[in-house]
Parts: sequence; C-alpha cells; structure tokens
Amino acid sequence: MKKIIIGSMISAAALFAFPGMQGMGGMQGSGMIGKPLKGLTNNTVLATLDGKKITVGELNAYLQGITGDNRIKLQELPAQHVKKFVSQYVNTLELYKKAKSVEKTPQFKAAKMKLAVDMWLKNRYQNIKISDKEAKAFYEKNKDVYFKTTPKIKARHILVKNEAEAQKLINELKGLKGKALEEKFAKLAKEYSIGPSKVNGGELGWFNPKQMVPAFSKAAEKLKPGQITLKPVHTRFGYHVILVEGKQNNSYMPFAKVKAQIINYLKQLKLKDELQKIQSSENVKYSIPNS
Repeated sequence: MKKIIIGSMISAAALFAFPGMQGMGGMQGSGMIGKPLKGLTNNTVLATLDGKKITVGELNAYLQGITGDNRIKLQELPAQHVKKFVSQYVNTLELYKKAKSVEKTPQFKAAKMKLAVDMWLKNRYQNIKISDKEAKAFYEKNKDVYFKTTPKIKARHILVKNEAEAQKLINELKGLKGKALEEKFAKLAKEYSIGPSKVNGGELGWFNPKQMVPAFSKAAEKLKPGQITLKPVHTRFGYHVILVEGKQNNSYMPFAKVKAQIINYLKQLKLKDELQKIQSSENVKYSIPNS
C-alpha cells in the first residue's frame, strides 16, 4: 500500500513562552490525565498582578492563541496542572514588560508577520469541511493505489542440511492435522532445525512471499493452511520442511481505518488550491538581477 503523504504546508503557531502546553494538540495523547478543577468559569479570578485581575477567560484566550487550538479550556484541564499554567502565564506577563521593547525591531515585525500567516493557514485548514461522501469517493477511486494490502502467509519451517533428513521429518509429520501437527512440527523444529527460528518452533510469523527466496515462496504459496510440503524444498540455505498456518490474500484496508487520513489529505489539497488561486491573482513584477 502506498502512503498518502501529508505535507508540511501548514506551519503551526509557535508554542514559545509556555512550555507546559507544548505538544498538547488539545487533550488527545498529551499525557495530561486527571479530573478538572470544579467551579471554574470564565470570570473566575486566578491571580492578581499589580492590581490587575487575571481570569480564566483571559488565560484560555492565551492558551488557545499559543497552541492554535480553540478547544483548549482551563476548565477541562486536569486540576493538578492549573496552578502551573497560571504561574507560567504570570511569569510571561512579567517578562513581557521587559521584552515588549523588541516589538519595534525589524526582526520582531518579520516574526509577527510569519506568525500571522501561520495562524491564518492553520485556521483556514481547520475550517475546511470534508464530507463523508467526499472521503468515501476518494477511497473508492484510489483503492488500488493507496489502500490495497499485499498477500501474506503465516508459516513455520524446519531447515536441515540434507534432503534425506528433511524427508524423514516429513514422513514423521504425515497424517497429522490441526493442533497435533502444529505441536509435533514445533517440537521437531526445536530439535532438528539449523535455522535461527528453531527457538520458536520454526515460527516465521506473517510475511510477504516476495521477502523469501523464490523456491521457498513458490512452495508456500501452493499450500493451504494446515498443510505441509510433502517433498523437501531446496534453497541455498539447505532443505526446508514448510507448514503453512494461515493466508491473507489481496484485500483493502477498511474505509473506517483510513477515513481520518483521507480527510486530512483532502483538506490539504483544498487549502493548496486556495493558496494557488491567491498567488495566481497577485499583481507582482520581479526585478531580480540575473547574476
């Protein structure tokens, strides 16, 4: 299956000056687990700095601004983190008294412009809507390109040095079926196999037939689950006895499993088209020297 590449077209707003929020992306996967603090409203006063009251609403606006995620609210964050966030915000306000002098510098103006563009891009991306119908249509149209899975085989093998020994092992396994065959095969693999998988009873797990040498793959592909090779399979490694335990034929990844990935991809395509229209409408003339 080919991967849908999610490009880096969108540059998120920088999370400077508030390390406690870095990587949150909302609450999902942030590791911030715990019950929220009860009784908080946007008007709840959390601290007073130089006589000015700092409220939950003010801090929420700050958290949402630096993360670019409007879902983040102090009322929903674990109680044990609230004091840390308030303290960090107060520290930021104190430092800003000293730092605001840089706002007149060209570097700050350039950084401000870049940040504004980043936030605008992120907001545009978040506001793009992709319907289930659009996502499903993309899935159906591109099933063979992006979502097709490769055939796989689950097998065990016993590897020995000569054909006669391999045939002797096959004769011991003939007539066995089901669990009895698997248990006997694993026992013989541990006892006689010279391959590294012997410690696991010859278990190879699931593999793409193309990963194996041709003779081995060809023999395994002919077997049904629960069958063994009735003749030793010769490769450059020696002689193999193969037991196929399972098979997965060509199939497709379920739509539900890739739906979110498709939606993200289509949102980026729409944003890219929007940016191209903006760029194509620009009235610009370049006068860059050739050399």
